[in-house]
Amino acid sequence: MGTPKTATLEEARAAKSKATALLASLPVVGVGITRIGDGYGLKVNLSESVADGAVPNQVDDVPIKMEVVGVIRKR
Repeated sequence: MGTPKTATLEEARAAKSKATALLASLPVVGVGITRIGDGYGLKVNLSESVADGAVPNQVDDVPIKMEVVGVIRKR
């Protein structure tokens, strides 16, 4: 399968707002920047599962990792 493509920090920052807008209809509780290998990518946290393919693998060549973390509450 090989090493996934990674992006620079600047590329990840630029893709973050586009990804946030693109995923607005999903149960997203957070979009952040994360280390992937020697570079960066986006981490999308969801409150519940979504259909396969609902979250793209990348935005503007910046890879996306997705995780279902549940509802975030203040403690």
